Amino acid sequence: MRTITKPFRDGDTIYSEGDESRWAFEVLEGVVELTKDGPEGSTLVARAKTGDLFGETGVLDNSPRAATARARGNVTVKAIPRDEFLREVEANPAVALKVMTKLAKRLKGDGGITGSDPVREAAYRDAAANLPVPVATSDTFLPAPVRIGRPLPTNLIGERKPTFFEKIFDAVAKPPAKRTGRKAKAPTPGDVHVLVGRMRDDMEDMQRKLLLDCLEGIPGLRIEAIDRELQRFVPGLADTNAADNDDTMKRATREARSWMQDKNADLMVWGAIDPSGRNIELHFIATASSPGERPGRFTGVNKLFVPVDFYNDWIPLIRSVILAAIDPRSFTQGRILRSCLPSLAGNARPMGLEPSASMELHERAAILFCYGNVAAVCAQLEGDRAWYHTAVEAWRAATDLLTDGNSSSLLGQLYQQLGLALQIIAERTNDTDRLQDAADAYRRALIHISRRKQPLDWGLMKYRLGCVLYKIDLAMGDDNALREAIHACQAARQVFNRYTHPIRWAEISTTLAQILQVYGDTIRSAPILEYAVKCCVASLQVRTPDTAPLQWASIQNTLGSALFLLAKHTGEWEYMRQASEAFRMALLVYRDHGAGKLAIVTERNLTRAEKQIETASAKRMADPIWAQSFNITDNSDAFDWQGFLSGSSNVTESDERPMGGYSDVA
Repeated sequence: MRTITKPFRDGDTIYSEGDESRWAFEVLEGVVELTKDGPEGSTLVARAKTGDLFGETGVLDNSPRAATARARGNVTVKAIPRDEFLREVEANPAVALKVMTKLAKRLKGDGGITGSDPVREAAYRDAAANLPVPVATSDTFLPAPVRIGRPLPTNLIGERKPTFFEKIFDAVAKPPAKRTGRKAKAPTPGDVHVLVGRMRDDMEDMQRKLLLDCLEGIPGLRIEAIDRELQRFVPGLADTNAADNDDTMKRATREARSWMQDKNADLMVWGAIDPSGRNIELHFIATASSPGERPGRFTGVNKLFVPVDFYNDWIPLIRSVILAAIDPRSFTQGRILRSCLPSLAGNARPMGLEPSASMELHERAAILFCYGNVAAVCAQLEGDRAWYHTAVEAWRAATDLLTDGNSSSLLGQLYQQLGLALQIIAERTNDTDRLQDAADAYRRALIHISRRKQPLDWGLMKYRLGCVLYKIDLAMGDDNALREAIHACQAARQVFNRYTHPIRWAEISTTLAQILQVYGDTIRSAPILEYAVKCCVASLQVRTPDTAPLQWASIQNTLGSALFLLAKHTGEWEYMRQASEAFRMALLVYRDHGAGKLAIVTERNLTRAEKQIETASAKRMADPIWAQSFNITDNSDAFDWQGFLSGSSNVTESDERPMGGYSDVA
């Protein structure tokens, strides 16, 4: 293998974050630090010492550098060209095994580029040993990640991408004959590529040509007409109520995305002339679908009605809706949307907010829905809150035009978007009335969203409702809101369980723990506080300090708060010592990662706990019943919620409640 040996002095940059991954490196002498830039500044993520590989992950999947590598002291590295490295991995099983072994050790935390710090190691081990359930530790000071079912997904909801270990194994184990036909990775898009399919019942292709002419001239937008009609490839898509059939829309989405993948396109526009012959009905399918928690997200129920042979006043609305339906896949595409969309949306405002009275009610409602989405996307691009108010105005007008019987799916999506926008406005203005409106919108959305047909949207709405109700209690002291929030989060955990959606499950469990500790403190219920502790410990089985350090520290802070309150209401001051240790662990991570504001809150909690320990009489607690098992069942019937929630709610909140690890879940 042809290699280059190169020395570096202290502080020299070997490569920078975002650079092209053309070399893999092995440390021959010294230490290399890998850092990432973030909102809190530069953060140390790993260290490579003598004999360690670094930079190989970007070489394996041809991705940009994920971190910046700098020399600490005098360093000598061996640089291996990408082609030589991959060729040797594929041709030499011994080399491949060595690389896989290093990656496996790094994932387990017992080798690779983690480094060692005896002081921090002792602090973590001592603190972990004194928690209600000791945190599992590896050979280093970091707890080993717990594997639940299968490796954690890289995104919150969706299919898991292969790990680097799996990619290497795939390259070594599969015969070359199976890899020769593999498609090359699509290049990062620069412009925005939109496909326009043939329209059903557009006999001479006149309306599609009119649409193509309408879209010409937008900077950065490339339009391509394809000689395919989507309705001919998807059975049932030509039916009048196809948008309400989830299975049909899923098949249409898969088919359209396969066409877009072949051309590396970003959006597919398809449609038909409606049965009356008066309007064109346009639908949109993006290459990637953003999570359901983004206001302004286009789904299969969104459609835009424009008159046949539409005139110039409709052009800004058509252009703005098509641009807003795109989920950018690169920074360049984001800049294109930011430069074009707000001005187009402003010009489309009269038509978007006041559709023609000659149109049917459902057609006007569809236009208002689409324009509300446009306004919400503009708010995200420009950071202008006024656009959210415009979106709320449009969506509310749309709900007024629809009836429950014929538009259940559309109403469900409308109320979902309305709740998301109202929650954002309320949190930015500290407006409790808006929070109440957001909660009401989520409740209405849940009436029309089916748990069986749309489980993820249903679960997200339940979780969102729980978060909003929790904030209402924080602002107004509403015990009824707390009880409803507990039930909502419990319902969300039935959809996002620890095996299929572990990260989302951990997030919901942590939020539930925060709600439980507030409610348990209010009604002075030790069992509820014990269950809050169990929720935190369960979340720590998914969130680990090596994979998500700040989230892990937040859970530790919430755990400390729950233990603090448990000690106060039971008189068992061993809980207070355990709370102090949890706060100490969280504070250590916050300081290591430069999270100054979070560290201040946690330090106050730690000081408060230590003060209580000094003034209270020490009382040892032997094998408490609640610590015998931390398995949280996903069956709510297994937990006596009625007994918990039947307690008195007229107890005032104590001034000694610590600041929990609450973070903005919006």
